[in-house]
Amino acid sequence: MFLLYSPACNPKSAFLYPRMPSCRSALTDRQLFLFFLYTWHTKTHQTNYFKGGINMDFPEYSPTIFYRLIQQHKEAQLLLAAIRLEVCSYLQKPSSASEIAQHTQCDPQNMDFFLTALSSIGLLKKEHNLFRNSPEAQLYLDKNSSLYLGEYFLFWEKKTSLEQVEELVRHGAAAPCQQDQGHAFYNFRELARLSATEILTGRVQSFLKSAQNIFPKSTPLHLLDLGGGSGRMALEFGKEHPQATGVIFEHPSVADIPAGHIAEEHLEDRFSIIQGDFTCDDIGCGYHLLIVSGVLDFGGDALDELVTKISAAALSGAYLYLVSHDVSDDYTAPKEAIVGWLSSHLAGLRILMPKSRIKAALTAAGFQPLSINEQNGVISRLQGEWYRRD
Repeated sequence: MFLLYSPACNPKSAFLYPRMPSCRSALTDRQLFLFFLYTWHTKTHQTNYFKGGINMDFPEYSPTIFYRLIQQHKEAQLLLAAIRLEVCSYLQKPSSASEIAQHTQCDPQNMDFFLTALSSIGLLKKEHNLFRNSPEAQLYLDKNSSLYLGEYFLFWEKKTSLEQVEELVRHGAAAPCQQDQGHAFYNFRELARLSATEILTGRVQSFLKSAQNIFPKSTPLHLLDLGGGSGRMALEFGKEHPQATGVIFEHPSVADIPAGHIAEEHLEDRFSIIQGDFTCDDIGCGYHLLIVSGVLDFGGDALDELVTKISAAALSGAYLYLVSHDVSDDYTAPKEAIVGWLSSHLAGLRILMPKSRIKAALTAAGFQPLSINEQNGVISRLQGEWYRRD
């Protein structure tokens, strides 16, 4: 800091806010000029400060959205690590970090840090240096639970990973996938196997609840579950409607999964499997109810042809239950679908279809919309809609 001081002057003139020096002869004209300039700047700054601070407005927008996204990424990394380490399978009751480290063959000290971090984001509860599962972790992250979703989460994270997004955006896919290679890219057989549990966390319940207002449980009917995956939607409906029969249509690479569930439920006399590609193969006919879950979103250029085929398979007055991602026309919403399927788009696949396009195709094929309800469960922002065939 520049300090004006001369032994021949009053020592008080050397303070931070000095008075006029008492002996001008001790200062040159240049020093005197600098003295007045410094004194004016310092007193002006002090006055503004004590009147209410430096006059600085807040930025128009906050940057916290970026920090929040980074924080969410870190929390997701913790979740995936917890699943891989299987820590929640040993935390049904309060346990110490050293006990969990022994079960999982991990480092005790770092296990304590890790479990504490999981507690901070709500996956665990920590009391008196003991840890236990939160209710959600106990239900979905404990391998002993009938609703364990750890394997499903790991599968989905791997298949939708954006680790290569920079490389793909810069240079494109080295060997772009063709539309008919979707089964190879996503391994729909494994997805069907794992989603047999996921679908029981709310999607099936949402469907059955909404169907109560349409189909009395004693009504005889024949249904089609198109691209049914695990077949759970059709089979759970069949268990509640003992007069119902049905067909689950699936790709040959997937068909053994719903076939296994039919055998497990001892429903072979009421439900059967048709194998094929629904975009080009016959799907049967005479259906009172058609379940079309997560199918029309991926219709691509064949959407109109596929919907026409579905309409031909439906009886007059039949009901269609559609589950879709509710994609906007500009492909910016919902973010769960846009980001979730981005990896496939970058690889060259056309996966999603705007909701308005699907609705227009169904209306043109003779299906009239009746109601919409939100699908509960793991996958957020799915919609279940009822249509009726003219």
